[in-house]
Amino acid sequence: MNLFIKLPGGALLFAALVSGGVQAKVSEEEAARLGKDLTPLGGEVAGNEDGTIPEWTGKWKGVPPGVDYGGPKTKAPSPYADEEPLFTITAQNYKDYKDRLIEGQIAMFERYPDYRMVVYPSHRDISYNDISIEKAKWNATHTELANGVESVQQYTGGTAFPIPKGPEQVMWNTRTNTCYDTVRGQYDGYGVFANGERAHDAVDFNQTFPFNNPDDPIPTTEEKVGDRIVLTQTTRLSPPRKKGQITAVQDPLDYQANKRLAWQYDPGTRRVRKAPSIGYDNPDGPGGLQTIDDHKGFNGSFNRFTYKLLGKREVYMPYHNYKFNNPEYGDLDERLTTNYLNPDFVRMELHRVWVVEGDLAPGKRHAYSKRRWYIDEDGWNPVMSENFDSRGNLWRVGYFLSDYQYDAECYVKHTQVFHDLPSGHYVSNFITLDRKEFNYTVPYMPINDFTPAALRKKATR
Repeated sequence: MNLFIKLPGGALLFAALVSGGVQAKVSEEEAARLGKDLTPLGGEVAGNEDGTIPEWTGKWKGVPPGVDYGGPKTKAPSPYADEEPLFTITAQNYKDYKDRLIEGQIAMFERYPDYRMVVYPSHRDISYNDISIEKAKWNATHTELANGVESVQQYTGGTAFPIPKGPEQVMWNTRTNTCYDTVRGQYDGYGVFANGERAHDAVDFNQTFPFNNPDDPIPTTEEKVGDRIVLTQTTRLSPPRKKGQITAVQDPLDYQANKRLAWQYDPGTRRVRKAPSIGYDNPDGPGGLQTIDDHKGFNGSFNRFTYKLLGKREVYMPYHNYKFNNPEYGDLDERLTTNYLNPDFVRMELHRVWVVEGDLAPGKRHAYSKRRWYIDEDGWNPVMSENFDSRGNLWRVGYFLSDYQYDAECYVKHTQVFHDLPSGHYVSNFITLDRKEFNYTVPYMPINDFTPAALRKKATR
């Protein structure tokens, strides 16, 4: 059954009331919409009624015309760098734009009198790499949820459900939309406190997605690939007390049947041990201002919450955020302002998002009693989140700054920030401002590089 829900301020939200237990792949006829009235990954090709969201053209793939890009590990220039903002939303005028603001943004305006959002023209010009398009097309008619909703089967990598039928399928897309096989780089994270002080950490990391192994043709499914969906290896560069600590994590395809495996090398004892529990609501990031399962929007098991799909909305959200990590526009201090990232470095555009809400499941424990995610229809990246405390009060508002990476030919999750409303603190991770950019063209790393033996070998180099 479908209906429209009246939102505060009079906006209409199309809500699809669907069962969380929907497993089915779509028919060949429905899948044929991909590349026609739907984009190759499942977004609506058409713009909105008033023209403020343009039609998807996908006219560029890779480096857009006129963009001087230096290649892997260099900063990606924006194809829209010369644009002027359309308008600025402030604490004084936000009610005029309320229909296209999420609850968390409204809370930011009401919490911080100087907070603002700088809104630019919306763009949908860029397409995806050919492999991601082909994988999504194959998955549409083959991939299904499995083991309740904790896993997928008949899955060949890339976006699992380009035409989703339920909330868990939308959330699965946020963890399967990766368009590259391996990424390597270094980044900084900062906890920024209301008194102006900061906590800092820095990480060198390698990450591989086994279902995107370039040696595996389409369709290669879990029968060959196995149960590991993400492999991560990190080395701490800062703070000093953790420098040299190396961690390897293997995330399963099925969190119900298999556990997340993690090992850690301690430079103090020079030993590799099984890492403590990494998951759910364990505090994470400098200052502990986010949870492990906040990372990249959502990760880990589904089992702590029950989910519902609230449909789609048009909202102002972070998009095409090339400026934030480009040192040509200033230094770190200009970005890490008190209470929130400097809005002059966070480009906002109007786009359509899928909205998924999770309520704490009966008998389960988590720091959050409710969670809400806003997911870009074009790239399946989470772009914003709202997390509520045990009393049902809005606690943390997340922004995920994405940009189109030319060498990967897709939109990637880049810098993220979680605003802790009661305290006025925030944490921001995956900042590459003072470092080389992430490299998406490194050779594929096999699972043997993410084992205790690999940690020992790396530690003795």
